[in-house]
Amino acid sequence: MKKTLFALALCFIITSCQNSSGAVWEDTKTASRYLQRKGKALFGKTSESRMVAEGDDFYGPIEEEFIPLKDEDLKAHLAVPQPKTSPGEGRVPGIEMFVKPAGEIAALFRTMHFNTDEHILREEKDLQGIKRLASHLKKHPNIYIFVEGHCDERASEAYNLALGTRRSNYVREQLVKAGVSPNQIFTTSYGKEHPADMGHTRAAWKQNRRAEFKLFEGK
Repeated sequence: MKKTLFALALCFIITSCQNSSGAVWEDTKTASRYLQRKGKALFGKTSESRMVAEGDDFYGPIEEEFIPLKDEDLKAHLAVPQPKTSPGEGRVPGIEMFVKPAGEIAALFRTMHFNTDEHILREEKDLQGIKRLASHLKKHPNIYIFVEGHCDERASEAYNLALGTRRSNYVREQLVKAGVSPNQIFTTSYGKEHPADMGHTRAAWKQNRRAEFKLFEGK
């Protein structure tokens, strides 16, 4: 009888190990994420606690998904000539006087989107949009623009401010390379502070990884 019970117990242990071996790493990662968040989620102190409405809600802001930014990423963009004047000086007003394009011209200044953790435009429609926008700005040297870099909610505030800077500078670089005067283009980064979509899904994050334009038309 004792031998039978021992054999059954041994089989149970072996089966459990086989079934759980593939989940060990996932459990370890989950535990580390809780520790990194200082246990807030475990004790109900997180400000992001909410009901799960759909499948994509399970994809939370995971810091480990992001590749650390390097200073080398920005050097090429800084090599592009900077404006001779800053907003608020001379004929160029402060950023508060720049407005979102409206009417027929809005199609030229449409929002452009980026992949996660990237500051380079990949979609053909955005690359063609750069060319059309450059052509318009070259014909209208009295138009000044601000390129705003935005990010989704994941990762830290500092990380997203840096990434937003790279996104806005990349767009500026492409416009200058296409022949636009560097004195017409200014940049700023809002990081994750001004989301276009307040959701917490992949679809919302895609909308928030963007470059937007504000313009001022001088005399």
